[in-house]
Amino acid sequence: MQPARRLVRIAALALVIPLTACQGAPSSPHLITIAKPARAGEALIRDEVAVVRGCVVAKGHRGNATVLFDPGVTLLPSGDGLHDRLSGNNISFGQRISGGGGNFRENGKGWPISDIERFYGVTIPTVCPKDNVMRLRNMEVLDG
Repeated sequence: MQPARRLVRIAALALVIPLTACQGAPSSPHLITIAKPARAGEALIRDEVAVVRGCVVAKGHRGNATVLFDPGVTLLPSGDGLHDRLSGNNISFGQRISGGGGNFRENGKGWPISDIERFYGVTIPTVCPKDNVMRLRNMEVLDG
């Protein structure tokens, strides 16, 4: 192979690899569970639980919020929802729920992400919303 052609081929591969690494969302939702139960202000949260770019979020009137769940919240085996051991409820993604919770960050204000991660023993993936971060627990499905 001629050196110029080889160089073009290497440059093309260098561009393809990063692009393919960024395509698509993870095959299953990324659930963020805090390492141990902890307080975070208590408020009544009424939002839709959904998956956006692989992150489990609460879709509220202020936009998507990355959710930190208490220990015992797990993905359903089907991957299309959550099981909350505390309430005993299964929550499908897309359902509106009510639950206890608190905001750590709202519209980019509040706790720094590094403080949230260190205090709760979690890592918030880079693709998850960082302007709004909340804790959600004891979820119940809202009717209608």
